[in-house]
Amino acid sequence: MPRLLDYPSQCAELEKMARLEPRPPATAEPAGLAPASPTATCLVCGISPARVCLGCDGVAYCGDDHRRLDLRWHAPVCPALRAIADDLAHLRERPRERLEAALLARARRSPAVPAGWDDWLGPDLSPAERRCLSDLATRPLTLAHLLTLLSDHVLKDTSRPTAIHVIAAAQRERDVSPGLWLELERLFPGRRFAFTLIGPELAADDLGPAVRVVPGLYRRAQWSELGRPDLVIGYDCGLLLYPSWKPTMHDLRGSGVPFAITSYRGWEAAGEARVLRAIGAEPLLPPCPNPFASLSARRSTTVANDFARDNAFVSAWR
Repeated sequence: MPRLLDYPSQCAELEKMARLEPRPPATAEPAGLAPASPTATCLVCGISPARVCLGCDGVAYCGDDHRRLDLRWHAPVCPALRAIADDLAHLRERPRERLEAALLARARRSPAVPAGWDDWLGPDLSPAERRCLSDLATRPLTLAHLLTLLSDHVLKDTSRPTAIHVIAAAQRERDVSPGLWLELERLFPGRRFAFTLIGPELAADDLGPAVRVVPGLYRRAQWSELGRPDLVIGYDCGLLLYPSWKPTMHDLRGSGVPFAITSYRGWEAAGEARVLRAIGAEPLLPPCPNPFASLSARRSTTVANDFARDNAFVSAWR
């Protein structure tokens, strides 16, 4: 697990992100600080003991001076950090299988592809449960949303399964149960689906008759073994970060198979779109907000006052 950067480096990262996408202002008065704790460390100077923020329990300061120094960065994200802590507590108290059962029971109230989380989950959930259930379903529901938007580009052959290749798959994709992936068959009556998760961090496995896991980087040459896909999707795959993406994107561009990517942030999605246009990929769906982005945020492991949501933006190309 990466460690937090030193405080000046964190501020430099936050400054860069603020230039790309200004942060909304804080909507509440700053919370106070708890009594000093020997297990807490000041975010700014690293001194212990320190006093934890009562708003989020997620950062601590040696005193009011350093709290005020960090207020520009912390105040806008304090409620989100509180929600992250509440979500983690909710997950600790409830087995994943129980949450999935509750999710599928609610999902089956919706006979067609929903327009957003309100249609899928309904209104009668606690905020933490709503966020956690959305996080379980964000990948299959994002895929269903894309299949609807790309209906003119994804072949609909009911004589065989629609083949979906999930590239850069990692543990979060591996953790989606076959039952959740196969919800697509209920949402698209008469169609069958086959999912192949491909990623360098995964071990080979068959999760069920329609979901298999293949280790490694994704290349078009694998189609001779895996079969030609009808749609390729990469969830939060980070095209701007990893040079290993270049041959994959060149393989997919012009292949005749549509491919989609999701991104954590708007500026990231815009940057990835520039890269894809530069190599000649044709946009089928320009970057846009995803109605099935996870409502449960993930906290940065290197910058204390930063977070993101899975699959916040989506785009599609060929």
